[in-house]
Amino acid sequence: MTGYTENSIVILRDFDTVFDLTNAIEVWTELFTEYQKAEVLERKGNEVVFSLTTYPEGDRPSRTWVSRRIIDKPGRQATAERIEKAFPFKDMKIHWTYEELPQNIGVVMTWMQTFEVHDACKWTTEQMESFLNRNTRTQMQAIRKRVEAWSAPIPQPLAAYAASNA
Repeated sequence: MTGYTENSIVILRDFDTVFDLTNAIEVWTELFTEYQKAEVLERKGNEVVFSLTTYPEGDRPSRTWVSRRIIDKPGRQATAERIEKAFPFKDMKIHWTYEELPQNIGVVMTWMQTFEVHDACKWTTEQMESFLNRNTRTQMQAIRKRVEAWSAPIPQPLAAYAASNA
């Protein structure tokens, strides 16, 4: 059975800052609270292959997987899919959209996740949807706080891509 979640948050920063930072995998350990390690493995134009490792939490061990992300700044979206599947998912696809608010006062960032739970997982699809909704909202709140306060330069590989595709 396919599961689906959709969550949004308003970030009070300009579109370029929100888009560029939330697509800079190099700084995800500074934006998300769940990632211990984020490593770019390959970058070709607007496509990034990267590895993520979570912190262990409670009875959940640390998990690592590899994903491919397609960054589409003109289309105000990014899509990702796990290349190396990691338990508890058989499949995970993510679609992020960015809607600029009037007068560029902020951005509505929306994450949609479509997934299949691994057969060996003790959770049902509904239980995983509930967990992902709670966790996504927690991560979005952390990201909003950190992006709104961000003062460091944007990482150069992404800044160079963004400038060439503006």
